[in-house]
Amino acid sequence: MSKYSSDELHELRDKAEQLRRELDLDAAIEMMNEFLDNVHPSFTQAQRFFLAEIFFEQNKLSEALDQCNLAIQVMKDFIPALELRSKIYQLTNHFQLSEQDMKTIDQIKAAEQAKWDDPDHYYHYK
Repeated sequence: MSKYSSDELHELRDKAEQLRRELDLDAAIEMMNEFLDNVHPSFTQAQRFFLAEIFFEQNKLSEALDQCNLAIQVMKDFIPALELRSKIYQLTNHFQLSEQDMKTIDQIKAAEQAKWDDPDHYYHYK
């Protein structure tokens, strides 16, 4: 059980995002980790990606990769984390892994486009 109310958790997350905009990256990481420590991991892919981006900006590629992997564990077709992970693999000379992620992204996009192209798909129901 969280020591924070729902509103307080939202405030923690929002404060982490504000700290990042203010370039107080260490405080942003700390605040987001506090948020993540007090919520169920379901649907936290965006917050994991938030941390991955900060670590990437700080050239902490191992930590960024870890956060990308956590985001992808939560949502296997989370394209932003797959894209960043592919970029990290490129920078660390893991070209085959990077290519795998890019193929996965292409497959996800193709599957999504097929839904839009199918006039009987529920996306078109009004």
